[in-house]
Amino acid sequence: MTENSPTARRHDLPPDAYRDMTRILRAGLITALVILSGGVIAYLVENGSLSFGEMVAKNPILSYLGLDSLARGLSTGQPEAFLTLGVLVLVATPIARVLTGMYFFARNREREMAIVAMTVAILLFVGVLVIGPFLR
Repeated sequence: MTENSPTARRHDLPPDAYRDMTRILRAGLITALVILSGGVIAYLVENGSLSFGEMVAKNPILSYLGLDSLARGLSTGQPEAFLTLGVLVLVATPIARVLTGMYFFARNREREMAIVAMTVAILLFVGVLVIGPFLR
């Protein structure tokens, strides 16, 4: 089967799928940058007397990795909670893109590509939900 034959399968995404995935990536990146920028500025204002090494050693996001503590930190305006939220949005963005790709491939009956996207999604979830907390 040649690439130009009518029976050759193309693995191109439909234009609407490509557009949607591009929007997800852009929106996630812009949202994460806005949240992170605000969090960094607020954190620097609050902890301006610390050296860079002391700020990093303090690990500002560690105490906000649980949902309860993150919600409490966000509701009280803690800069560290906003830094954590920004990092979480940044991590969630490619995961959302992979899940969107998996959906479009499955919808278009491209089984092989849907399996690849599902495998990538599983690996991302294992990394974030299993390996990440284990390394913490």
